[in-house]
Amino acid sequence: MNNAVAKKSKIRSKRSASLIAVNVFTVFILVLFAFAQVFPFYLQLVYSLQPFSFTARPGVIELWPQSFNFSNYAEAFKLADFGNGFKNTIITAVCFTALSLCVVLIMGYVLGKKDFYGKKVVFIMLIATMMVPGEILMVPNYILMIKFRMLDNLTALILPGIVNIFGIFLVRQFMNTIPDSVLEAAEIDGAGEIRRIFLIVLPLSLPIVATYCILTFTATWNDYLWPMIVLRSSENFTLQLKLKVFSPMFGTSRDQILMAAGLILALVPVVAMYLIFQKNFIESASVSGLK
Repeated sequence: MNNAVAKKSKIRSKRSASLIAVNVFTVFILVLFAFAQVFPFYLQLVYSLQPFSFTARPGVIELWPQSFNFSNYAEAFKLADFGNGFKNTIITAVCFTALSLCVVLIMGYVLGKKDFYGKKVVFIMLIATMMVPGEILMVPNYILMIKFRMLDNLTALILPGIVNIFGIFLVRQFMNTIPDSVLEAAEIDGAGEIRRIFLIVLPLSLPIVATYCILTFTATWNDYLWPMIVLRSSENFTLQLKLKVFSPMFGTSRDQILMAAGLILALVPVVAMYLIFQKNFIESASVSGLK
């Protein structure tokens, strides 16, 4: 009897030791990948705080600034006309995200909760368009912008692409997790279709809404190719185009430091948005199976 108990305890100790080893290895790999992602941003942050007299030494990685010069950000903001760039980018990103959210929320709700003839065919056709590279659509979209006289206008950055197929798929999959009984009870109480979407479905879908807003806002904020094609005048340039114009002006150490400061400034709003919505983002990932 005692031998059996001793054997069981040995087996349990071996299992626990192997489990600890697996966990340690997993954490090590995750830390390694996290470091590989964060370290370049840290180096850029260090460079952006260096004094203008700083000179990079060949083969030496500077892990700490010689002095903290936060005035670099103010000077970069002024020289690159970041105020106008921030304004245009915020208008574009917020309007595009809001309009696109309305579209994907309604279409995802219809495809997930309503029954109609040809529903599966419509869904398959929408999903099939995800196989088409977005670059192929730039030519017809550009022609449409010419026809509607929207070139060199922020509207050209907002209207094309508000029907986001990935967002529709994401919302549709999440809608399947909402009980039909909740919507049936609201219908019995006299709630109309639009009222059910915005007063019942939307609050229940906050995790997936937060996820979609983060992904869409970030993609719009960092978009460079489409704004470069449709925008002409400097006063309509988004932040990424301001950085592009900012870049060729520099060749000295001072200029490179200001460029680094500009890149950090462009990164701050995206990081802030993720920090605000990260709780809902993680919750939606666990519910919808994105993990």
